[in-house]
Amino acid sequence: MKKMWALLISACILAGGVAGCGSQAEPQGTVTQKVAEAPAKQDFKAVTTVKSGQKNVYAVVKAMNGNYWKKVIAGMKKAGEENGVNVYVGGVNKDGNWELQRAMLIDAQAKKADSIILGAADSMRLTETTKNLRADKLPVVLVDTMMNTEDYDASYMTNNLAAGAEVAKKMVELLKESGVSEDEEITVVMHVSNLASRTISERLDSTIANWYNLAPKKWKISKAYLINYGDEQTAGELVEKTLQDKSVKGIIACNNSSTKATIAAVMKEGRKDLAVMGFDLSEPAVAALKDGSYHFATIAQNPEKMGYEAVKAAAALANGKAVSERDVNTGITIMDAKNFKG
Repeated sequence: MKKMWALLISACILAGGVAGCGSQAEPQGTVTQKVAEAPAKQDFKAVTTVKSGQKNVYAVVKAMNGNYWKKVIAGMKKAGEENGVNVYVGGVNKDGNWELQRAMLIDAQAKKADSIILGAADSMRLTETTKNLRADKLPVVLVDTMMNTEDYDASYMTNNLAAGAEVAKKMVELLKESGVSEDEEITVVMHVSNLASRTISERLDSTIANWYNLAPKKWKISKAYLINYGDEQTAGELVEKTLQDKSVKGIIACNNSSTKATIAAVMKEGRKDLAVMGFDLSEPAVAALKDGSYHFATIAQNPEKMGYEAVKAAAALANGKAVSERDVNTGITIMDAKNFKG
């Protein structure tokens, strides 16, 4: 990971005018970060058969909706049954509500959890909470999203710096396939759920840094991000408005919900001239891949593996055992119409 950060910093220096590379405060211009109001939560529910005498693993995730997190939870359930622990899962329904997640972490501790799994909605603001949990001898395992702290026991997620590099490379290919000339002045827009997640910030920074080493000089990434704050309707409206700008020839969606809204809007408008790069395999993403006529590719992660390995580690830690590897990259696959077999 340290090597990847070094490569990213070097790329930022080479890129010259990339404002905000490595900074989550003002990436490519001033962006006000806020979270949509009234995001509800789902209280903890057992996803395994609860048995007396088994250790209790509590998982707090940053989104309860969508195929991606359903697969994470499916992995948690499987590992819980196989490793003889009771697994309880709860979380928020809109990505970004770190305050509600904090309350749920404290609640899990009060429920006598033996270990905690966290998919953080905010990589900075929950660091004090994880520090306090571990100070009370409660193991913390991270899933999907890295924290800006060393106060955790294990992590299972995509290497997002490497993923960002792949996004930049593939997006250049898609734009060329769509017929964009290297001499044409075009804009590529980036669509995210929020900026508080280190997952998102690493993907953004790495994509931008690598972009200016791979793309023709006249192909620019917009300084204005589309930020939907985890709201599905907002995400769709942002993309629909963006599609009216004829200088925009590509959209990079940096997470599952943003990809879902982006490719759904592009297909609704029949915009086969546009290049779209996304993450994960939502229903609209699968539909676009099956159609085969859109210039679309997506980074398929391994959410079920993330969930499975997180619970496996949490079970070991709850029983006083050590994990063999602290930070595990669960891997990615680039999916396009040529290699998709769904």
